[in-house]
Amino acid sequence: MLTRLQFDRACKLFIQKYENSPPSMATNALRGWLWNDHPSISGLGYLSRNTNYLSRDTGSSVYMDSDDDYAEFDEAAAPIHINTESLMSQQYVVYSATFQVPCFYLTMYHSNGASLSINELLASTLFGPDILREADTTSFALTRRSTTFPLLSQGDHPTTGRPCWFLHPCETTAAVEELLKEVEMVENNEEEYLLRWLQVWFMVLGSVVNLAA
Repeated sequence: MLTRLQFDRACKLFIQKYENSPPSMATNALRGWLWNDHPSISGLGYLSRNTNYLSRDTGSSVYMDSDDDYAEFDEAAAPIHINTESLMSQQYVVYSATFQVPCFYLTMYHSNGASLSINELLASTLFGPDILREADTTSFALTRRSTTFPLLSQGDHPTTGRPCWFLHPCETTAAVEELLKEVEMVENNEEEYLLRWLQVWFMVLGSVVNLAA
């Protein structure tokens, strides 16, 4: 877990490290992030970036049978997607005071400016088809059957108050802490630890969403 001050420092170190990194498959998920200070309240800053995704024809990659069970389709044999649409996504990394960890928020829009429904969002290239495995979907949330909290749900951006989708932070925190146990930390070097913490968090987040668009 991180304190609010540690989160702020980690984000700024993260931006310094990746702001001039050349585009690559390894760095695209980590590039393009900006630090945003709250206009009037100190200590409520957050990361943000804009990026683009594509719509996906779900009928050619996944199917639901009569029992609504997930069935994986052979993508190699699927028709080529030709009716794709460019989607604009605004993404945020904010501090969760409740869980004391970063939390991923996002919005996504059609080319005409209309917000995506949850089914359209899950069918975009932000998510892989496996997101639907062993999960129940409503108009406002996606919940895996093995968990108590929704994986994806709606909520207001903690700083701006803007309606967004967000990934519940309890899905990533335990994984980050477990991975960090395997990382050798340099004694008395808090900055290196904070940067590594956020790098590992992004790595875990990348197992759920495609950040390298």
